Formats: sequence, structure tokens, C-alpha cells
Amino acid sequence: MNYKQNDRLNQLTYETLIVGVDIAKEFHVARAQDIRGIEFGKSIKFNNSLSGYLEFENWINEIKVVEEKEQVIIGMEPTGHYWLNIARYLKANDYTVVTVNPMHVKKIKELDDNLQTKTDKKDAKIIAQLVKDARYSTPNLLEGEYEELRNAKNLRQVVIKDLNRTKNQIHNWLDRYFPEYKEAYASWESKSFIKIIKKYIFPSVIERIPPNEIYEMLPPKMRRGVGLGKIERLVTASKNSIGIKEGLSFAKLEIKFLLDKYESFLEQIEEIDDYVTKICNQLDETKKIMQIKGVGLVTASGIVAELGDIRKYKTPKQMIKMAGLSLTENSSGKVKGATSISRRGRKDLRRLLYQVILGMIRTNTAFKEMYIYYTTRRKNQLTGKQAIIALCRKLLRIIHTIILKDVDYDESKMMSQIKYPDEFLNSVA
Repeated sequence: MNYKQNDRLNQLTYETLIVGVDIAKEFHVARAQDIRGIEFGKSIKFNNSLSGYLEFENWINEIKVVEEKEQVIIGMEPTGHYWLNIARYLKANDYTVVTVNPMHVKKIKELDDNLQTKTDKKDAKIIAQLVKDARYSTPNLLEGEYEELRNAKNLRQVVIKDLNRTKNQIHNWLDRYFPEYKEAYASWESKSFIKIIKKYIFPSVIERIPPNEIYEMLPPKMRRGVGLGKIERLVTASKNSIGIKEGLSFAKLEIKFLLDKYESFLEQIEEIDDYVTKICNQLDETKKIMQIKGVGLVTASGIVAELGDIRKYKTPKQMIKMAGLSLTENSSGKVKGATSISRRGRKDLRRLLYQVILGMIRTNTAFKEMYIYYTTRRKNQLTGKQAIIALCRKLLRIIHTIILKDVDYDESKMMSQIKYPDEFLNSVA
């Protein structure tokens, strides 16, 4: 399926059977019509199970025979995650599956009956009407390594959230029982500090231990990075601690539990990253993206996980739209509204691109130069955030070019194609 609406309209003919499906957790409702809006047969309500899918297929085939239709296009709302199973099943059985925007369904539900009622049958008909008018998009259902990468990315995000929650809880514990540790350690995440806390727990215990004994307790590798002076400062801080002295039995269990969770989450993230590395070694896309200075493995794998097979995108505009970075404007008559991004796309991809550009304008000479140009030029000067968005779009265009043309990233060639005004070149020089 193509992205242009005229092309989508041309793909709908009198031989096309249009099916709208309203998605729910336990069952789905479907209605069928042709491109004129004439409805065929009765609606069907089928279970979200294999037997239900087979019943749905039989219903489609019966209508195809009676109405003499040759092709089928099935539209649905991407409701939560409930639509994924049936969409993948239908795609595997060579059906054309498309999705419609849930907001469109909500906004036009009163067109037919002028009532604000909402039912499964009504929604199924509205979805079919939207497909008839080519108001749909093709879902980006990933396969193979791309689906593996997306699952790994999603799992990593879950573990990161759990890790951050646990880190905040450890901060809370230290503020209550040993707030003075900062006099010796800038961060409690130091491996040597965690080793000390796991063994001695409270400052009331640490203050009674000679610094040499604590130092010798640490593994040799940790000693070289710590030094006896830091241990001495920690012992001194322990002697002056204002930490809570009551309820220590449970506090001991609490910090042990939290530190075990913390270390477990770190191991899980490392395991996921190892798995992602193995997958990325099989994909040329991630290798090429990582040639761009400032783009690491996590970022490259995240971009590919969100976009899928980049070779399927005919133009970089399609990738920009997928990221929700398309520019929109609200204007009327002589009033010209401000331009902003649509934000209708994959928010995780948009967040990932924004974060990587923040790093690249500090470490990547080319992107830093472009950022300075965007924010200092006399005409159409951009704010810092606008410049970052512009560079996000630029990065997607670069990625599309090097992958579809199968060329290595060449920073000097990329920069040579950018024509800066003489006044800017003179100021940089």
C-alpha cells in the first residue's frame, strides 16, 4: 500500500470488499461494504481466538462469493495491543490489513444518524467508511530481527523504569540512615561503596571499623580506584552521622533487598544489550547508522526497532512522519499561525532522536556547526529546541540516504552539500 491518498483511492475498485473491524479484548465486530458504501450481509461478532478468526474468514469468503468480489481490504483501529494478534494472523493469510485513526472514528460517528451513541456495530461501519475514503494507513508490523529488536527495546525500557524506581528508593534509604556518605563518595553507585554498605550496613558499625580493615576487605581492583583516603573520610563521616538509629532490623533487610534488586536490574540490562548486539551484528542498517559520530548501539538499535526495515520507506518524509516530526501550520486568511511538529507518530522514536541530537551537538562537529547556524542566522532564526527538531529531521534524511543507496556515511561529503551564507562562514572562520 502506498502513502499518497490518490494512490490509495486508486487501489480501491468495484471488485474490492471493504471490511471494518471494531477491536475489543475478548471479541471483535465486523461489517462489510463496497466502495460506494453499500453494506453486504449482516455484521458478525467473533471471539478473539483461532476459532473466531476462522469464523471471520468464512464470513468474508461467503460475502466474496455472493457479491463477486476479488480482493479484500480489512480496516481496524489500533486499540491498545488487542489488534496485533488478529492483524498478524490476517497478514500471514495474505489479507490486506490497514488501520484508521481512533480520533477520526470518534469525530465522525454522528455523520450517519446524527446521534452521539457509540456501539461496536456502529464503530465497525465507521471504520469501513474511513477505509472507503482512503483515510487509513498501513501498519508497520515488523518481522524477524526487526520485531526482535523492538521487543528487546520495550523490555529494556521496562527494566530501566524499574531500575530508576529502585535507585530512588536507595536514595531515600541513605537519606534516612546515612546522609553523610557524600562527604566521601560523590555517588552511592560506586562499586566499592555498595560493597561496604552491603557488609557493614549502618554508619554506627562503620565508625567502629579501622579504615585499613575496610580497605583490605575490598577486592584488589576496587582498591586501586578508591584509595585509603576515601575510606578514612567515610569512617569520619560515619562518626558524625545523624542517621536514624531506630528500627534498624527491618532497615537492614530493606537495603539488602534494594541493593539486590539494583544489581539484578543491571545484570538484566547487560543481558539485553548483549542480545541486542548479536541481532545488530546481523543487520547492515545498525552498522551504517553507528558510523555517524555520536550514535551508539542503543540509539542505532532503537531507531531500527521503531522504524523497522528502512528500505521499505520510499522517501525520508515517510520516516519523518513516522516519528511525528512533520511540520504543521494553523493559518487562516491573513493570520499565519506558528509552525509546530505534528507529534502524530512513534513518540519513543521522537524521544530517542531528540536525546541523541542533544549529545551530537556537543560531540559531533558537523551537527554542532549546523546547530550554531540555525540558532544564529539572521533570517528565520530558530530557537534551541526548534534547531534540535530540524537536526532530528536531518538525521533521518541522512539515515535514509546511506541505507537505501548502500553507502558509508561521509561527514565531509554531507557538509560539502550544505550551502551556508558567506556571513556565517566568515563568522565561523
